[in-house]
Amino acid sequence: MKLNPVIPPASPRVIVLSSHVAASAVGGGVTSAVLRADGFDPVLVPTVTLGRHPGRGAPGGGPVATAILEGMLAGLRAEGVDAQAAGLLTGYFASAEQVAAAARFIDEARAVNPSLRVMVDPILGDHRTDGAGQLYVGEDVAAAIRDQLIARADYLTPNTFELGWLIDETLHASGTIETAAETLRRQARTDACVAVTSAPSRLGEPGEGELGVLVCEGSDARLFTRPPRAAVSNGVGDAFAAFWYADLIKGLPAERAAGRAEARVAQLLKCRDERGLAELPLRFEDLSRPVAPLPGRRPGANAPAWVLGLDGAKAGWVGVFLDLNGVEAPHARLFADFRSALDAPERAHIIAVDMPIGFCDAPEAEGSGRACERLARARLGARRSSIFASPLRDALPATDYRDALARNRAAGGPGLSRQSFHLFAKMREIDTIMTPALEGCVHESHPELVFTVLNGAPMAHNKKAAEGRAERLRVLTEAGLPLSLFEPHPLTRSQAAPDDLVDAGALALTAQRLAQGQALSLPDDPPRDRRGLRMAIFA
Repeated sequence: MKLNPVIPPASPRVIVLSSHVAASAVGGGVTSAVLRADGFDPVLVPTVTLGRHPGRGAPGGGPVATAILEGMLAGLRAEGVDAQAAGLLTGYFASAEQVAAAARFIDEARAVNPSLRVMVDPILGDHRTDGAGQLYVGEDVAAAIRDQLIARADYLTPNTFELGWLIDETLHASGTIETAAETLRRQARTDACVAVTSAPSRLGEPGEGELGVLVCEGSDARLFTRPPRAAVSNGVGDAFAAFWYADLIKGLPAERAAGRAEARVAQLLKCRDERGLAELPLRFEDLSRPVAPLPGRRPGANAPAWVLGLDGAKAGWVGVFLDLNGVEAPHARLFADFRSALDAPERAHIIAVDMPIGFCDAPEAEGSGRACERLARARLGARRSSIFASPLRDALPATDYRDALARNRAAGGPGLSRQSFHLFAKMREIDTIMTPALEGCVHESHPELVFTVLNGAPMAHNKKAAEGRAERLRVLTEAGLPLSLFEPHPLTRSQAAPDDLVDAGALALTAQRLAQGQALSLPDDPPRDRRGLRMAIFA
């Protein structure tokens, strides 16, 4: 019999190596449900098959024999699943031999799929109610995970007990979780990221202070704390790991993904309590509810470090301030002029502004406007008209439209749109102040380009339409800004239109990305105008 050729699935696949517990919302069942709700096609390879969680009595079933596990993995390879998969997530293992089989499979999968991203959720044990730590897998299993999977991980999600066990250190008041997480991170792959669950806001006895998730990536760490939970269900760790991983694969920064994952877990627990359930609800509508990410703060930070997104408005400029340290909440403010924003009490380290900076003396041969504008338009699809060609420098002093048009044409340029001319006064505000020395702080950006970068595709609707506002607010809240900052609109329309404030929020996220070294620059190596000003758009 001739088999049909393998057709790649419509949704990206994620291979899950974990437990299958038929009647309980734990392990691979939770992981698969979360991934499916987030648009992925989970491929569950069970390490154990049980009827129910052992905490509810005799579970039935048992471990999957290593030979059977290896046979399932061989079947996946034969179907090309390893080559198609976007990621692989490991959870519970019943034996050291299973761990070794998983390690071999990861190496073989990466040989045909180098972009495969691996998350290791090292399910080893936890702190008991008396504060003592306890392994609930065999020590040989825990050692195998430490010795064979940690070094293969792009992402790790230990709890505080597991973190200490993996680095062979008891975490107590003389050390810090950040240091321990960094130690574990260095044992993993280059640029790996660690999210420590059940991390206390200050390190002391287990359970002391607020708990949350500490995300350690590179030299940076951020803590997302949450209120105490009245009752924690089995499967919460599985849900967090899957929520976090799904957003990581989609391209969200690790800290934003962690804030969303913690908020989504809290939402699941709320649904559980509202419906009187004993376990986590796994309905699609429960798993896919929109949430506002939890705010995170840098451990040890006591003062805010502000960045600012600034957009032109009827009353002058509207800005959104965002604290890089997470000490204070984002807030909005009106400014009469650009100088007032630059000198605001927050003293923003970085300002992203939607206004041209740097002007050509003559048209560039390649087309209309500056190179950065042409490159940005190419990315915007149906929204390309939102980026108009900036004037040539000789036209900038004009104070009426006909004069501006004549000056631009005399310099060899094309005509100018009235929309462009109406912004001349604001362009001059910035141009009068701007110097090459100031460009470490002030950066040109464009909201529609920012939304395209954050969304992964241009916005489908015009920003002034209700649908356009809704999709842009979704992008902003998914990126970590609170909906209450924009909805309901806090300003009068004579001060700033609703879309002006939304645009300022997008620009604030660009300022944050600039501070984190994650921003896109168009072009990569920007040219300078005759005053030495950089001509680039950042997003």
